[in-house]
Amino acid sequence: MSRRGTMFQTGKELEGIFHTEGAFYFLETAGRNQFCRSLAAVRRIGIDSETVDALLVLQNPGKSMPIDVHIAPLVIDWTEEIPLVPAKPDPTIHQVMRLMERRQWNFVQIINLTDLRCAEFADYKERVEFMNRNFDDRHRIFSDSRQHELAWYVENAEMVIVGWGTKPYNLEVAHDAYMTLNGIRPVEGLRAGIQPLYYHPYPILQKKCIKWLDDMDKLLERRVLIS
Repeated sequence: MSRRGTMFQTGKELEGIFHTEGAFYFLETAGRNQFCRSLAAVRRIGIDSETVDALLVLQNPGKSMPIDVHIAPLVIDWTEEIPLVPAKPDPTIHQVMRLMERRQWNFVQIINLTDLRCAEFADYKERVEFMNRNFDDRHRIFSDSRQHELAWYVENAEMVIVGWGTKPYNLEVAHDAYMTLNGIRPVEGLRAGIQPLYYHPYPILQKKCIKWLDDMDKLLERRVLIS
């Protein structure tokens, strides 16, 4: 059920409705520490639900930070679970909260093509290429060593929504992610012109943000009617 008439709430208003946590960590590669986030969890305040209404798969963590940055551990491998800690949401997470309000969802999780946390695309590209040069794919939940982790998140969500953006630079990793996800279950998302690129939830301009919300809301409403 949708609340399409819901107004475009501010970040402050949304943070009074939802609480954000993240699994943050540092990854050392070739003497360089990368600040990463493997998971974001957004919950409606006051609702204790373990049902994950949706798993969103986006490009990479942006500006979201842990409240206490000093508690992020240094990860060597994936033998230990990284704890969720209170986090400050960024504009993309605020946009996810708006979708949650429209759909009346209580719990959403977010993973990414890469865990590398950076807000600007040029920085994202430089960090990804640095990791590639050093043959380190630990930052990717779609890597072979993290397939079990990925499958757990995908299988435990009510649906999977992809929105890793429309940058041609991401075509190869987006294709691999799309094929992997569809091997587990079908995905939802707003397709861009080049498959498998899907529009990102936060296109910055408010008018475009509202359009993404409207289009995604309609897509999910059709899914409900079909099912």
